[in-house]
Amino acid sequence: MNFSGFTGFINETCEWLMRLAFLNILWVLFTVLGFGIFGWAPATAAMFSVLRNRFFAEEEFSTIHMFRTVYKEEFVKSNVIGLFMVGGSWSLYYSLSTLIYLQSSVMILFGTIFFIFAILFFIVCLFIFPVFSHYQTTFRNYFRYSLMLGLSHLHICLLMVVGLGITYILFTSFPGLMLFYGISLPVTCVVVLSLKVFIKLEEKEQTFSLSGENLEY
Repeated sequence: MNFSGFTGFINETCEWLMRLAFLNILWVLFTVLGFGIFGWAPATAAMFSVLRNRFFAEEEFSTIHMFRTVYKEEFVKSNVIGLFMVGGSWSLYYSLSTLIYLQSSVMILFGTIFFIFAILFFIVCLFIFPVFSHYQTTFRNYFRYSLMLGLSHLHICLLMVVGLGITYILFTSFPGLMLFYGISLPVTCVVVLSLKVFIKLEEKEQTFSLSGENLEY
């Protein structure tokens, strides 16, 4: 048995757990700094950027510095994304609450339309922050790329849902974990899976392009 390899794995795991706990604390602090409603989206964008760079960067960097920088620079854009997510969720909830009062034939028609829009909206929500932290492009393209990537990688979307479901079960079984990993662990799940998509695209970038333009990474 390779004890040195096992010890290294344990050390790396503990290091990542500490990083995720620290990121979770930063997320809470910067969310409060933005009075909650204006802070959660920039803090989430900052967390995605830090985790992305943790997987890609070869050199060490300051987590606090990067988190604060992204939070400040992307404050407005990320809040627009947050407004889209909150507003879209509220609209879907309101639409669903009115569907039950429709006649059965009409309910089937509008229910089908609602289901399609709900799926598309959910796909965009899964990919919007990963795309936002990974690509430098126009604001409109963030939403377009999120939808295109999600639709072309539905199996990744399914894995994201499964991963988020597992974290939900974990938090309901051990509520104390939410204090340290309530946001950072689900975000890590999404980051890891979305990076698989981005890496695959980069490997095929000479034969496949999202929009016919060159993206800056």
